[in-house]
Amino acid sequence: MLDQAMFAHRYDPPRQDSGGGVFRRYHIAVAHSVAVEGLVSGIGIPAWSEGRTESAKDAAVLHTMMTQGANLIGQLQVDPLAFSITGLNPFYAELRNPKYRKYRVGGSNAGIAVAVAKKLAHLGIGNDAFGGVRIPAAHCGLFGYRPTPGLIDASGLLPAAETFDNPGVCSQALAPISQFQELVAKPSTAIKNIVGVVLAEPIFALYYSDEAMDCFYKKLEALPLPHETTLAMNKLVLTRIENAQVAIASHEFLLVYQEWLEKQKLDLPSSTQSYLARLQAINYKDHFQAKKTRKQLRDTVCAMWPSDKVLILPSTPGEILPRDAGQEQSDIFNVAQRRLMALADVCGLPQLTLPLFNYQEAPYGVTLLAHPNKDKLLMEVAHRWVG
Repeated sequence: MLDQAMFAHRYDPPRQDSGGGVFRRYHIAVAHSVAVEGLVSGIGIPAWSEGRTESAKDAAVLHTMMTQGANLIGQLQVDPLAFSITGLNPFYAELRNPKYRKYRVGGSNAGIAVAVAKKLAHLGIGNDAFGGVRIPAAHCGLFGYRPTPGLIDASGLLPAAETFDNPGVCSQALAPISQFQELVAKPSTAIKNIVGVVLAEPIFALYYSDEAMDCFYKKLEALPLPHETTLAMNKLVLTRIENAQVAIASHEFLLVYQEWLEKQKLDLPSSTQSYLARLQAINYKDHFQAKKTRKQLRDTVCAMWPSDKVLILPSTPGEILPRDAGQEQSDIFNVAQRRLMALADVCGLPQLTLPLFNYQEAPYGVTLLAHPNKDKLLMEVAHRWVG
């Protein structure tokens, strides 16, 4: 029943538009917020979809996949307003983490992560604004990839915030992610002289226990690249970046949804309502200033490591949340999780999260960040490490 409950629409058998192409052996799942021809998209709240017209065509990223033979299994559940990051949606049946049963799925594109983790699909595609694909990928022990913005056409994704809307993809294995990057996000710059990796040690120390750090360093021994550390990437930087994301996203999100929300008066989950309140509290002056200083933030961040290296951070702020976590614990975790994802969003960087080890039955992974258009650098490091 849960397999069916996570679908907004299921194709049985899967829809395949072309019998030939590089993705002909791949089954793919898309988030409900991704346009599919003939279906009504959604933002995790049934009332939004009611009375709306069916999509006239597939989202651009889906169209590319379908012309290359992909098999579409359907549209899958997202969190309320498609920006909550818990994987808990009271408007639909609760989704369970297939690999880590006592923990949350993560969101906002919880459905595609569950489908991929249950091996119903090889690839899951969604809008990765606010970490919408990377977060549930990390929670479910999957690979998650957000390309450099602009490499993939974002048309056909229901907007979360125009500045940050960008297709993202998750998979159980690195090979499908790498193939997606090579064929769908192909304009990215070729690799030149991989020199090594840079560890954001202050961030690891902030979120990892000593025991988890020992596990991480043991895994790091398997990476045949020189590594160094940076103290420049710290909690203060992440906080500043995430605050800028909220300021930029506020008016872009509210321009689309505020009037509808005022009419509906929905009983939203507390985590969703809390983030919505942050967006609503931003004045236009702060929004304008954040957009104005975004390039400066990117330049400052990119100066922290060379363009021929990859920066490594944790993909989650330590152990992910159990399903029965209390509100205070959830709020602290959610803010920290958003900070880890906002760095790529605000600075326009490609990001790849990869599962690394389990500790006390919880998944731990890392996230790789590269300079803009250095997406292939991420894939090369991942292949050398875990591929």
